[in-house]
Amino acid sequence: MVRGGIYPRKVGREHLELTVVRRGLARVLSAAVSVEERLLPAVRGATTPGRLMRIGRWLQVHMTDEVWIAAVATILSIAFYAWYDAHGLTSAFNDARIRELISRRMVVSRTPGLAQLGTTWLPLPSLLTVPFIWNDTLFRDGIASSLPSMLAFVIASVYLYRIGRLVTSSRGAGYVAAAVLMLNPSLLYMQSTAMSETLSIAAFVVSIYYALRLTRTFYATDVVKCAAAVAAGTLIRYENWAIAIALLPLLAYAGWRHRGYVMAEAWTILFSLLAFAGCVAWVIYNAVLFHDPLLSFFYGQTSHTVYANAPNSLLPARHQPWLTSAMYGYTVGRTVGWPLLVLAVLGLIAFIWHARARVNMLPAYVTLVPFGFYWIVLYLGFNAEVLPQFGQGQAYNLRFGLMMIPAVALFVACLTRAFPKVVRPAIVAATLVVITLSGVLGSVGQTPYVLQEALYGAGSGGRTTGQVEAQWFSSQYHGGNVLITYVNDSSMMYFMLTKYEVPDRALITDANGAQFTDALEDPPDHVTWIVMDSDASNGESQIWASLHNRADWRGHFTLRKSFGTMEIYEID
Repeated sequence: MVRGGIYPRKVGREHLELTVVRRGLARVLSAAVSVEERLLPAVRGATTPGRLMRIGRWLQVHMTDEVWIAAVATILSIAFYAWYDAHGLTSAFNDARIRELISRRMVVSRTPGLAQLGTTWLPLPSLLTVPFIWNDTLFRDGIASSLPSMLAFVIASVYLYRIGRLVTSSRGAGYVAAAVLMLNPSLLYMQSTAMSETLSIAAFVVSIYYALRLTRTFYATDVVKCAAAVAAGTLIRYENWAIAIALLPLLAYAGWRHRGYVMAEAWTILFSLLAFAGCVAWVIYNAVLFHDPLLSFFYGQTSHTVYANAPNSLLPARHQPWLTSAMYGYTVGRTVGWPLLVLAVLGLIAFIWHARARVNMLPAYVTLVPFGFYWIVLYLGFNAEVLPQFGQGQAYNLRFGLMMIPAVALFVACLTRAFPKVVRPAIVAATLVVITLSGVLGSVGQTPYVLQEALYGAGSGGRTTGQVEAQWFSSQYHGGNVLITYVNDSSMMYFMLTKYEVPDRALITDANGAQFTDALEDPPDHVTWIVMDSDASNGESQIWASLHNRADWRGHFTLRKSFGTMEIYEID
């Protein structure tokens, strides 16, 4: 364990605490043996006192705090996934459905390969799903896309414990930090889905931990570990790009303070080469495949005007500093719970008072970077957040508050160490009770905040939209290729593939390049079915734009069914 918390402690105190715990465990096991000898003489031959003592010694050696944290996080992860899956909510976000389709078409489609990653979303979440998504059962059950998020949830829990303990030199504070994350209702939902937020939080937490270690050990291996976690994060979500930029000068400053310019230069070069490799690779990927290195920053629009042309009604916080602060602050409060947010603010004040600008504490401040990042994004209108509580319409991007969970967890943990030593155990216990009650009330008493967007907000895209259409189509489908587009029919495709088992290779889509272009030019020679939708809310459908004014193909196809703006044709 690397020492260096914000509170001084006597050398050997932690060893003494562990010794007391182990002796207490030994006494409990001895008492259990005594009870067995008196009350269960018939089974003494099957379960001997020596075997119990061996179990006790094994637990002492192997069941460390981190193992317990990992075990509890795993149980919570599996239990909540099972509950949400049983209620059909793991794919409630339309983005979750699309992410599953992206991973699936990389390995099972007419044109598999890396080009199927597209241009808007960063690639690592889809790549992590590939080892599982090829299996039809795992894909259709949804577990393939949830597994990476569930594993990330466990990793984030363990590393938050490590951060809390490293910063405060307290095991109790470590448990508090881990509990804030593990019992957050919104995160327990998100880790059950194919969404990228849980993976992003895990990469963020791991990078902060190794940055904190680095400022204590000054080992090059910790630079590499920190940079590797940062690089992974930059391939998951764009807020991690800001985190990479924030960590670079801090680590350079720490190196300079420790051994002058030479170490600062060495750390800067080593960290930059590794941490920003993902950013560079993503820009090159867009340049090579889509001939536009900046395409991903503009949602795939080659005109690069997506933000400038968006009306203020879609970007309510644009150029409104106080509204931006109020909106994002409200989002964080609802995501983590108002009691924990208040405790975190108090803990931040206590942390600043004790740590100030000490070099080995500077990386802890980086946990606040997501607040600044989202404030800038919303203020400049680079993205939107819509809150019904502010009279702005359907909920959208409530997920932005999730990235502040690590900061809240850390500073709530710091608060437990701001009290006199005699009352700290009671403070830790009371804080754990508050965290547990907040989590229980958020999970049982009301719908978790982020889930509200998935159920009722714009992010759902209509939770069952496309299922009726997919069900009808599957009842009529008896083979042949289907011309369909992801632009406005992705949900229908999702249900066609997962619920009604239409073959993947039967779909000719806008992700199939030349095959899609050929099918548009001459539908009768390439497809049996055409799904055409005039809804342009997500952008104009290429199928509609190409075919609705042409007469050459209509003599070969018959309109079989209409669903609002959608028309389904079958070849004669």
